[in-house]
Formats: sequence, structure tokens, C-alpha cells
Amino acid sequence: MWLDHYSSACRECPDLVAVYEASDGRLALLLRQTLVPLPEESPAFRRATRSAARIIVDKLRAAGFRRGFIVLQWHPLGPGADIMRTWPCRYEADPARRAQLTAVAERYAADECFLASRVQLERGAKPKAATAPPPFALSGELHELQSWYDAMAPSWLSVEPLLRRALVLRAHRWTAEHILIAAAEGRAPTLERGDGLAGLESALMGLAPPDDETFWRPWIRLVVNDLERALRRPIGDWNQAWARWLLLIPYSVPMPRERLAPAWPLVPHLAVGDRALRRAPHG
Repeated sequence: MWLDHYSSACRECPDLVAVYEASDGRLALLLRQTLVPLPEESPAFRRATRSAARIIVDKLRAAGFRRGFIVLQWHPLGPGADIMRTWPCRYEADPARRAQLTAVAERYAADECFLASRVQLERGAKPKAATAPPPFALSGELHELQSWYDAMAPSWLSVEPLLRRALVLRAHRWTAEHILIAAAEGRAPTLERGDGLAGLESALMGLAPPDDETFWRPWIRLVVNDLERALRRPIGDWNQAWARWLLLIPYSVPMPRERLAPAWPLVPHLAVGDRALRRAPHG
């Protein structure tokens, strides 16, 4: 049970953004630091979060709290998003930062769920096709494409850093929804940047933290340009190899070589939000 003097202890912890309580009494601590540090930030991120968590735990222990703790910055994003969505918030120090971090967790979790549930290219009820479906959409080919995508899951999930993984998965989801499913149903995808592809570019840019937009913009534009070129192929060439190529485009585009600025500062009072979608990622 949350007690008033626990809130008093929390107010002495500047790195604490919010506290959530489980039904069994455990507490989940949401710190001010980012949820998705880049690889080069990991050592400093671990030091900063360990130090902050130790101070908070010590304060709450001194106030009499005896149950367990979860630090959301160390927790998988999917379960972490579920905690922030379903556990009661017992203490909130910074509503704006809490909203930013919650949005980040939910956006990344949504992309992970997309991969976990596989690409659902074939729907139960299809509208009447305006044109003949491309070669990849034939029943046997479509099943083989789905099996290939599932078999590639370890590769998708091993992409580093986490932000790049989120960008790849978001590009996959957009490709499945706006190109592969549309083509399989006989609907021609929109090729113009003013519509579909602009939406993809905007969605991918939304995943990048504000301080890293300049760093990631060339990567995003390369992905969008390659997809645009692929869509210019005659529909008769849209076979399974073409569909696999479409999904491999974001996976194969390398990261930019140089970063212009850190994604987040270590000094708590200078912390910059991970765009509250953010935006969005991909992390």
C-alpha cells in the first residue's frame, strides 16, 4: 500500500519521474534517463541509472518500504509499456517527461508486437481485385514469403542499436500494410511522395529523438528512395524475390557513420525528451 511519506521520500530524488505500484505491492520506477540508449551511451547510461536507482531505493527503504522494485529503464520495452499503461501511478514528479517516455515505450512495443504476430499478408475477406495480383501473392508464394519472414526474425531482432531496429520494423510494417497487402488484394500502391511514401518518411523521422534527426535523416531518405525505386518495377516483376528485397531494404542500409550530438545528456536538469511521438523507434 502506498503511503504519504513514500511520496515525501520520492520528492528528494531528482532523477525519479514516476512510480507505479503492482497489485502485489512491488514498485516500478520510471527514471528521467532515456529508455533507448545508443550503444556508445550504454556505459554512461548504466552508471547514471544505477546511481539514480540506488538513491531512490535507499530513500524508500528508509521510509519503510519493504517490497521489490523494477527499474523501467532496465526492463524490456513491451512489458514496460504494459506496466506504464496498467499499473496505478502512485507518484508523478514530471508529467511531461512521463508522457514522453510512455509514448516511446508504447511505440517501440507496438513494432515488436508487429514482428511477433508475423506479417499478415493474406486476409480472410478480400475486396474485389481491381487488377490481377502480382506473382508473390499467389497462395504458395505468399505462404513461402511468410515463412521466410518468420525465419528471419532473429536477424530483425538483432539489429543494433535499438533505434535502428525500431526503424527497420516500422518500415516493415508500413511495407506490409501499404504495399504487400495492397498488391495482394489487387490494389495498386500509391507511389507518389505526396501520399504514401511521405507518410513512411514522416513515420520514420518521428521515431528519431529530436537531437538525432539530422543524424538519421540520410538513412531514412535512402530507405524511402530505395523503396520508391523498387515500386517502379513492372508489376509482373513483383515476385517473391522482389518482395524479399523490399523487406531487406531497411535492414541492409547501413547506419550513418558520424553522430553530431549525443542523444541525451547525463545531467538530469538538461535531459531532453525522446520525442513524445516523439515523434517516433529506433531506437
